[in-house]
Amino acid sequence: MRLNNIPNLEGFGVFIDDLDFNDLSRDKWMSLGRLQMEKLVMVIRNTGLNVNHFHHVMKMWGRCRQNYAAGDVEPEVKKEYARIGGHEKTGHIVRVAEENGLFGSGELLWHSNESGDIAFTPAVALLGDHGMVGSATGFMVTAPYYNSLSESFRSELDEMVLIHNFQEGMINRNDENNVVYKNMCPDPDTEIPLVIKSPVGIKGLHYPYNTAMCVKGMSQSESVRFLNDLKWGLANYTYDYWWENDDDLVIFDNSIVQHRRLGNTKGRLCYRYQFDYTYLQYKVTKRPYMPYLQEPYMSRYRERVKNISKTFPVFGYQPS
Repeated sequence: MRLNNIPNLEGFGVFIDDLDFNDLSRDKWMSLGRLQMEKLVMVIRNTGLNVNHFHHVMKMWGRCRQNYAAGDVEPEVKKEYARIGGHEKTGHIVRVAEENGLFGSGELLWHSNESGDIAFTPAVALLGDHGMVGSATGFMVTAPYYNSLSESFRSELDEMVLIHNFQEGMINRNDENNVVYKNMCPDPDTEIPLVIKSPVGIKGLHYPYNTAMCVKGMSQSESVRFLNDLKWGLANYTYDYWWENDDDLVIFDNSIVQHRRLGNTKGRLCYRYQFDYTYLQYKVTKRPYMPYLQEPYMSRYRERVKNISKTFPVFGYQPS
């Protein structure tokens, strides 16, 4: 097995090559899970995995979670969720494809999943199936930008809160439906702190371009200028991975990392497993994930996770 840093991410990304999944111990796979949490972005090339094996290995790291499928779900959302492959028996793996898949065609702009949900699911894995070569999955890591700033400016950012709303056309102009709406920002004017921690405690920015509208306490014009300055700085820490094999596997943090899609999507199919680091969280930190550093957001997060846990049990918040 060979490991190499992904360019331009300042150590927050790793390529894995020559990994034999047919001769992979549980301990070694769990060690790779801890590495992925620390690196934030992991690309495993030429895996040989199919969708069933993909589900088998990913659920060792953590349980699947789709917040919009928790609790009472509207009939139209259930219908669309079933269309893209969401089903409890398959671990809520969904298809990302032109036909009967999420985000059917075209490029995807920078975004994070469940971006305007205060209890966003912290990790995403994508396994290619076919038609992947000729397309790219891009990553923007925010930790190195945050670390590059002066202590005084970081202190200012630590206190800022963003207002989130669903904005149609801010991810994909060709395919946005009720599932996308419920997935991204189910409640209007959701407040989420700008600076949060990843599941292993790495501080960075939760600044998803798709739902972040403005900074709480700033005028719209001031917010636009300020957030554009952040975008300019974050642009230095991006990498677009052009898929080299149809069966590559990319796994990435969904707390302080944004992602996008570029290139040809015709005939492209990949599978998405969105998950909580349930078992790795226990091994690495031995305490439930808490992204936030201040109230009332810590309490709001705990309450939201308790409700989600009734459908998708989350480490530390199992219902009684």
